[in-house]
Amino acid sequence: MEAQLPNQPRRLYRSRSDRLIGGVCGGLGRHFGVDPVIVRVAAVVLLLFGGASALAYLAFLLLVPEEPADGAAPPPPSDRTRTATIVAIVALVLIGGPILLFLGLTVAAIALPVAVFVLTGLVVWYLVSGEGPGGSAGDIVKRSVLGVGVLLACFAIFVAGFWAAGLGGGTVAAVTVIAAGAILVVSAFFGGFRLLILPALALALGVGFVSAADVDLHGGVGQREYKPASTADLRDHYRVGAGQLVVDLRNMQLPKGDTPLKMKVGVGDALLLVPRDVCVASKAKIGAGGIDFFDFNNGGLDVDFERRPQAQENGRRVVVDADVGMGAFEVRHNRRDRFDNRFHDEAQDRNGGCAGA
Repeated sequence: MEAQLPNQPRRLYRSRSDRLIGGVCGGLGRHFGVDPVIVRVAAVVLLLFGGASALAYLAFLLLVPEEPADGAAPPPPSDRTRTATIVAIVALVLIGGPILLFLGLTVAAIALPVAVFVLTGLVVWYLVSGEGPGGSAGDIVKRSVLGVGVLLACFAIFVAGFWAAGLGGGTVAAVTVIAAGAILVVSAFFGGFRLLILPALALALGVGFVSAADVDLHGGVGQREYKPASTADLRDHYRVGAGQLVVDLRNMQLPKGDTPLKMKVGVGDALLLVPRDVCVASKAKIGAGGIDFFDFNNGGLDVDFERRPQAQENGRRVVVDADVGMGAFEVRHNRRDRFDNRFHDEAQDRNGGCAGA
């Protein structure tokens, strides 16, 4: 390369010797004293986030001269060259910018999930086998796929433990947790069982959720909707293991005084619909989830809720006792979505049949 005069600014060139496409990254690395590999990695990252590096690379490829051959003098810049450079940059930004932005976002939408998939698989496989991400590309892909397979198997074990504990009660939950703990102890002291650590943790977590939220999955799976037309059709107890339980009393002529009702859901949603002139008193326990009681809503872990308003004179009151392991308990006058409270008239959400309402 030519010698630089003391007061002559250092010019940027595309590299002849260190190039994958046009020598842009190699030239930038040499110019700023940075490893070209770092420049290439940064270019790929920027490509995934909007395609900015593609636009910049194209501009450098068209406008930055190639490194002179050994002994050749660099061509002197002219005013015409500077004008053409400015015009080309403006054209690239105005025309190519939106196109490359769209292409970059499209590439990111495809590449980022793939990258997350690969990295997740590698991390999981490292945890269960101790093998790092080294080796050939084929080895990396193989370990990534095996890691994702282990993760899916752990999810299946989590669900199985969840259901077994929910259907079997405390005894099954205790035995399962003890077995999982024994596996972890053996793995820690004797080794050789590293592959079983994540499945054991998944099993313990599934059972732990059931125990912590007091989930009972008896009662079937799916949606159960009941619309009693008379007191003879009204049960005192409704339940579902997993799904949605709906008890609709809007078309029923409730008797004066108190009508007791129990609703129990293991995992899912318990919804009680009542006429506007009926008062509702409730005591509810939510292991993990939320409650929407007319104009009141709350959520979290181990939620205890109680409202005991009195009915108007000679009025009608439903006294509901609700138990939801994981999910939601709702009491309303209609079937609108519970998340649109801010768009609804609050006066329509009141417990209107109660004294003082």
